[in-house]
Amino acid sequence: MTLLLDGQEVRGKGLKVTANLRIESEDLSGQTSNTEKAHKGFKPKTLAVTMLIRYVDESQLRSLMSLAEATEVGGQLKTYRVVSDTAAAFGIRQVQFSEGVSAREDDTLSGWRIQFTLTEKLSNPERVENRRAAKAVNQQGGTGVTVGDAGTGTGAGTTGNSAELTGFEAVLKRVDDYLGPTS
Repeated sequence: MTLLLDGQEVRGKGLKVTANLRIESEDLSGQTSNTEKAHKGFKPKTLAVTMLIRYVDESQLRSLMSLAEATEVGGQLKTYRVVSDTAAAFGIRQVQFSEGVSAREDDTLSGWRIQFTLTEKLSNPERVENRRAAKAVNQQGGTGVTVGDAGTGTGAGTTGNSAELTGFEAVLKRVDDYLGPTS
């Protein structure tokens, strides 16, 4: 098994790559036993990598750590072109390190058990989503006085004209006029 990131080989003994595709869904059954689900899309694919690096090959761990800690110009995580049989089978072309890198000392062998996760960048579903035309945003409006008009004296309550009052305000105005007519 071989794993290359931008042409640099990730070296270790017993290299295993596990690919995952997470499909988001939401239960629509409420309190019933219905099995309906709402499809909420595909999340980026991931590659979980495990391997052993012997203590004498410490430089391999250092080079892996430099790959994991690399950033691009804006401080973003570096995106790597990945070469792996498992990645190719899943259609993964570009990845970033995610969820950290762990190195645990092995109990029986003289080496570290390494685990890390690579997350797909610019996946096919993401490209399709970016190509779709953005939906137009509808401007919502409300009834009543806008905040900008409140201090200008042009608001609905300041004119005394009942045609500009809401239904409840008109009822209150009639009650007010009945109880204490203006002189």
